Amino acid sequence: MRAGMERGNGFKTMKTKIKIGEKYYQVDVSEINRDFLKVRVDDKDFFFKENEFQELIPVDEKELASGSEGWKTEAVLWDSRAGKEIKSPLTGTISGIDIKKGDKVKPGQKLMTLIAMKMENEIVAETAGVVKEIKAEAGKLVNSGDILVKLE
Repeated sequence: MRAGMERGNGFKTMKTKIKIGEKYYQVDVSEINRDFLKVRVDDKDFFFKENEFQELIPVDEKELASGSEGWKTEAVLWDSRAGKEIKSPLTGTISGIDIKKGDKVKPGQKLMTLIAMKMENEIVAETAGVVKEIKAEAGKLVNSGDILVKLE
């Protein structure tokens, strides 16, 4: 498994956004059962299994349906705060803030820059909203998972 996803250690779902060129994609990785993973890119689903080298191999729906456990279902509650609290994806230093309290932001808009591992990372809004609070400060260290901005 890649990107910090360890099966058997409570991994169920990982959500992130990636930028390719100028386009942002919402990526959700979910464990279907002990054999299969579902990767949703925007609204399209892809299915994978892990080989003996811990590499992800694409599978088709026929192979998925014949898996050892079949499908599992679980209830998921919608989090109304999703996208309203922008959290740091990495530990690093905020090098610049491009917004101020009261600004209207749109999805994909750059909010600030985070320097981590000698690389600049753009922190962008996931949803439209109005900046309610900026919790980060330029020049200050933030930890992975810290709330940087609150939108309303």
